[in-house]
Amino acid sequence: MSLNLISRRHFLGRSSGLAASALVGPNLLLRGQNGAGKRLRIATIGANGKGQSDTQGVTLDHDIVALVDVDSKRLEAAAKHREKHHLDSGKATGQAPKLYSDFRKMFDEMANEIDAVIVSTPDHTHYVAAMHAIKHGKHVCVQKPLCNYIGEVRDLHQAANKAGLTTQMGNQGRTQEGQRLAKEWIEQGAIGTLKEIRLWTNRPIWPQGPKAKRAAQAPSELNWDLWLSSEPSEPYFEFDLPPAAEGSKGKGNRFGNSVHPFAWRGWWQFGSGALGDMGCHIMDASFAILGQLIPERIDATSSPISEFCAPVWSELVYHMPAGRHPALKVSWHDGSKDGKPNKPEISPHMTSELARRAFDKASSGMMFIGTEGTVFEGEAYCSSPVIYNEERYTQVRLDMKAGKIKKTETRSVMPNNPQGEWAHHVVNGGKPSSNFDYSCPLTEFVLLGNLAVRAQQSVQWDKQGMKVSNSESANQFVSRPSYRDGWKA
Repeated sequence: MSLNLISRRHFLGRSSGLAASALVGPNLLLRGQNGAGKRLRIATIGANGKGQSDTQGVTLDHDIVALVDVDSKRLEAAAKHREKHHLDSGKATGQAPKLYSDFRKMFDEMANEIDAVIVSTPDHTHYVAAMHAIKHGKHVCVQKPLCNYIGEVRDLHQAANKAGLTTQMGNQGRTQEGQRLAKEWIEQGAIGTLKEIRLWTNRPIWPQGPKAKRAAQAPSELNWDLWLSSEPSEPYFEFDLPPAAEGSKGKGNRFGNSVHPFAWRGWWQFGSGALGDMGCHIMDASFAILGQLIPERIDATSSPISEFCAPVWSELVYHMPAGRHPALKVSWHDGSKDGKPNKPEISPHMTSELARRAFDKASSGMMFIGTEGTVFEGEAYCSSPVIYNEERYTQVRLDMKAGKIKKTETRSVMPNNPQGEWAHHVVNGGKPSSNFDYSCPLTEFVLLGNLAVRAQQSVQWDKQGMKVSNSESANQFVSRPSYRDGWKA
């Protein structure tokens, strides 16, 4: 078989096993026991939806002792799915987890029976749930984005480090081979000098844009007061999409006109829009490749927003300082604009019919544009990058085979399973791929885009002062305005 004809996924699959090794770090064995075969006692907060798949990543090797969800139907479904997954896998189900609607009550009643906590709730509850876990000394794995306010991200990071806990964010691309290959290629000159990065997503696929609330009856299975968690109390509501909302046609019917269980993503107080939902995936490889730098300025344009809702589309430019690479721009496009996917221009290196087809097909993706070529990935996680033009990609693969391009990045012990990787390091020591030292600055990088969108202007970011230096009014979006009594740990 010609090297040109080897599929990129076959190539990446073969190469992923060449350099897998555990991440090093302090030994965090629990209660002095030997790590071999150690089963953690894990609680999942936000048990259904993403929480269901997060639980699946650890339940066969560890004990799920509690499931928490504010929706009784979804809570029961999560418990049944865990049991079915064990039966389908031929593994004993073990003792059934205790079921709770309020994670605070869970900690009150059984904190001594829990070693670690997975948080998979809507974004606005990530911080308060994770902080309760940290204050109880529990290792934490939190879904992306870690929080939807930068102030919360910083606070969470500081608290977890002070407690000496093993932490993780659930951005699976960080555990995969492709992101590491892209970084190695670029650092070792495979595309010349890196000049620009272009990122995009088709999100939002849920309703966004200015929407009006209208009072409604909460579903009987939903505890709306607990769903709000630390947010100010307000009646349950549904919403109507404005008739002229650009790109919104049909989306309200697909996901319903309620924030629960999915469309909360478009509301600033509960979610973080398309950028917050997908940025911790799509911006992840860029953040790693650029040496975990924070931008100096962010420019933003978007469709109309409101006090409550994120836009239908946005376009951002992150101005990055020089570091491992020369100063450059990272652009972000999301949503639909003028009835078409809001995507950046294709790289000048992607001139072949094959390249253009790959770009046209990609609903989300990234282009790392260098002086001599482009690393392209047509999905969110950078799991299977390729290089254009095709002749250069062939040469890079030959250089890897000959050892001219080396594997310098530490590989994950559990590719594509951030929850399993986290649990492994809780037991055996070391740091997960997206531990808070990495994922907190990554989340800040992402949320700076939302800060600029909400400010509706370019913002200069003072990293040390954690503030916008060119607009005092923009600083109202750095930290959550308030917390309801009884929720902040």
